[in-house]
Amino acid sequence: EDKDLLMQYQNVLVLTDFSKDSDEAVKTAVDFAKKYNSRLTILNVVRDTHNLTYVLSDSEYHNLERKLEKHAEEQFDKMEAAIPELAEIGFKRKIRKGTPYISCLSEIENGNYDLVFAGSHGKSDLKKVVMGSTAEKVLRRSPISVFVTRR
Repeated sequence: EDKDLLMQYQNVLVLTDFSKDSDEAVKTAVDFAKKYNSRLTILNVVRDTHNLTYVLSDSEYHNLERKLEKHAEEQFDKMEAAIPELAEIGFKRKIRKGTPYISCLSEIENGNYDLVFAGSHGKSDLKKVVMGSTAEKVLRRSPISVFVTRR
């Protein structure tokens, strides 16, 4: 039965916003990937700032875009330092731009993944009560299984 799981979950995607809850999802996914020899991709979505093109000059806008991507890379570095097992199993970093749940679903649909890991809450807990979390929206619409971790 373990052998079936081995074949079933070769490509695993983890969603992160670098919150404590998504770190929990990363750790769980790492344990899973170790056990089932899965390939791990960790996705962070940088919010699309395209609507700011009306208030920012071109150079300010591109500067902001670069800063956001640099910030995401720094967060990935911090995450790797905090979760040393990541280096052992190796993983692929992915940064997408856009609305988090839409970008996550797009990645899931186009990335040939077998399973998704997500933390139950992200960075903005209060807003999530009003809007429903990214994890919840992904969970409802994902074509593949989503494993939601709790801290």
